[in-house]
Amino acid sequence: MSLNQKPEFEHHESIEKLPTSPSIRGGALHHEEVGIPMAPGSSMMAPSIPPLFKPGNPAAIGFASFASGSLVLGLTQIGLITSLPQVAVGVALGYTGIAQFVSGFMELLMGNTYAATTMMTYSGFFFSYGIMFSGASGFLEAAIPEGEEALEKCIGVYMLGYAFVSFIFFLGTLRQPWLIRATLFQVFLAFLFSCLGNFLHVPGLLAAGGWVSITLSLTAYYIMASMIFDETTTFIKLPFF
Repeated sequence: MSLNQKPEFEHHESIEKLPTSPSIRGGALHHEEVGIPMAPGSSMMAPSIPPLFKPGNPAAIGFASFASGSLVLGLTQIGLITSLPQVAVGVALGYTGIAQFVSGFMELLMGNTYAATTMMTYSGFFFSYGIMFSGASGFLEAAIPEGEEALEKCIGVYMLGYAFVSFIFFLGTLRQPWLIRATLFQVFLAFLFSCLGNFLHVPGLLAAGGWVSITLSLTAYYIMASMIFDETTTFIKLPFF
């Protein structure tokens, strides 16, 4: 057959065989009653439907956004460049919170409950962080008159909840690759040090939490790079272990 020739198919319509509603016998739809041809020796022939799109890996977006948010938070927490927490509001609301939510939603559609739960949880963290430290929320205006100690207690309580759930997430990585274990362990340590530093008023613990956030971001950046680097993007292929 030449490329310009179209294959010929015989089309037979059987109007009298089309009932108003297909009959179901024993819970199975009998396709022969609605005029659908049957393959020899088979009771049903399912039509071949091509996929509408090829899904990508939403985890790469999640790790990239989490890395950027953690880097900015870590730098502000150790005060290396600036100690104003408001500097992280933009990246928390405009990038990390949104990207984590989208990535978690896509993981949920793909059936990855663990990945979806972690990403949506940390999406909530960055959204809530951005809301708390934005000027429109009024949180700082309400907490600062109560004194620095009251403000630190509020932040300590806030970090405590995420430290608990991060420890649970870390336990769920014990059979996963080492990079995933290292990431969730550093997430747990970052929240734990920040929680204890605010409760106990120990600047050294706050700084330790900031440095862990920075190393966490580097680990997450590596994971992201190992997911997106292939023969179509670059000559580098990073191992994932």
